[in-house]
Amino acid sequence: MQTAQARHGGNYSPAERLADAVVHWAGLALALAAIPVLVTVSAMLLGEPPVIAAVSIYAAALLAMIAVSAAYHLNPGSRWREALRRCDHATIYLKIAATQTPFAVMIGGERIGWALGAIWFAALAGAAGKLLAPHQMRRVALPLYLLLGWAGMTLIWPGENSRPLGAPTTLLIVIGGALYSVGVVFFLWERLRFHNAIWHGFVLVASFVFYSAVLTEIGMRAAAQP
Repeated sequence: MQTAQARHGGNYSPAERLADAVVHWAGLALALAAIPVLVTVSAMLLGEPPVIAAVSIYAAALLAMIAVSAAYHLNPGSRWREALRRCDHATIYLKIAATQTPFAVMIGGERIGWALGAIWFAALAGAAGKLLAPHQMRRVALPLYLLLGWAGMTLIWPGENSRPLGAPTTLLIVIGGALYSVGVVFFLWERLRFHNAIWHGFVLVASFVFYSAVLTEIGMRAAAQP
């Protein structure tokens, strides 16, 4: 979750800060409740170690993104603010790649593996850039977020020896990506009151649409097992 660069100085009204706090606390509470369910379901229904590991990576990245974002945005006067800002922006890259990991593992196949590796390479490079050289990353960060997110759509077309995603899962992925993209409009609309809370609301809803996609795909594959 990322705030507008022009407002990093803290020029938000108390009402705007309260709205943003509500979004963050709601997201954190939902994540803490939902993540154990997802990991447990993947273990009980599929029981495949690679899938469980992939789901665990996704779950950890989702929780980290929300928690770090809350720590950054809800503590404007913290002496650790600059470090938190860098971590906030870096965890977005990790969460994007981690979200695509369970889908790639469940699909399988060499081409999908290479695609996921490329996505993780770009995500780690972006995260490192945000941690070590955030000012140099300022112009390219948002386009790279979007590019990485939509690059995951390549997973929908599996190659040989792959198991394609179900139609409901694919639909949820498209909806989640669209929500993130529409949310960017509010992220950039700095003159709009509550734009930051609205942006974070879109991020939260989109995140749990993707969560639903992972859960749906696990359920469909478990139901298809003999």
